[in-house]
Amino acid sequence: MRKIQLIFILFLSTQALNAQLVALKTLTKEAKLLVENDAFTLNLTKDQYYSSGIFGEWRYLLDSGANSKKIRSFTLNHRMYTPKWIGWDQMEELDRPYAGLLSLSVANHYHFNNGRYLKTQLELGWLGPGALVGETQSTWHKWFGMPQPEGWQYQINNTPIVNLYAHHVKAFAQNKNFELINETNLALGTVYNYLRHEVVIRLGELLPVHQSAYLSSFLGKKKYKKTKKEVDEIYLFYAPGLEYVFYNATIEGNLIGESSVYTEEANSWIWQHKAGIMFSWPSFDLGLTAYWRSQENSSATSHNYVGIQLNQRF
Repeated sequence: MRKIQLIFILFLSTQALNAQLVALKTLTKEAKLLVENDAFTLNLTKDQYYSSGIFGEWRYLLDSGANSKKIRSFTLNHRMYTPKWIGWDQMEELDRPYAGLLSLSVANHYHFNNGRYLKTQLELGWLGPGALVGETQSTWHKWFGMPQPEGWQYQINNTPIVNLYAHHVKAFAQNKNFELINETNLALGTVYNYLRHEVVIRLGELLPVHQSAYLSSFLGKKKYKKTKKEVDEIYLFYAPGLEYVFYNATIEGNLIGESSVYTEEANSWIWQHKAGIMFSWPSFDLGLTAYWRSQENSSATSHNYVGIQLNQRF
């Protein structure tokens, strides 16, 4: 009888182990959508400076080891810049050029268990009338009865986008509820050329940076197929930063191709503040980030906008 009981217990244990192994899965793919717009500041009539950015991204796990993991991503990018008032139709009235960009990016993301992160990215695309951003904005505004932009004829002229980016992050003070991060961004190319440094403060229920929604670091983790809908991570963050601009083609004009009819000189030093909140579940993230930037050229004023981020892992 005891032998039968022992065999029965071993059988149940084996089935429980097998059930557990079947129930677990590794998250290796992620779809991301980031929408940035100054209308999200709750002023639906606001349409100025960095007026719209839409970024659709597909990410997948390339490699995962004991101390690091590598993720690759592909992103479709849309950006739009306008003057402070889109009703201006005379070049003398404008305080910054119109500019429309459409591009594709490929990036490698390196996450290290010691709190370091490195992203290298290549962006290829088009800046100027060929991107059809002006026509898109005019059609959108017509559909919803919004004021028509009157100055796209003065936009930055056609030029290719060939830009390289590097993004480095290092957490230097952290526990489960508080974290300080050094963050540096470098951009070099035909459109964006800048160096920005920020100090990020995170407060809340935190995961380590290499597993956190802050850097979309969840890929490679395991989860149960059926799990309680509990938040894995929720935190507030604030990041003051200083940016030095070498050259900004959306303001100063295209470097390649026929010259633009209207340009401004970009300010060299820009202050940026960003703050937000992030909610993260085992396979889904929702984030909200508000930005405030000092004036980017002497004719313009400071500007604020909001980004909404959605991540879905598979």
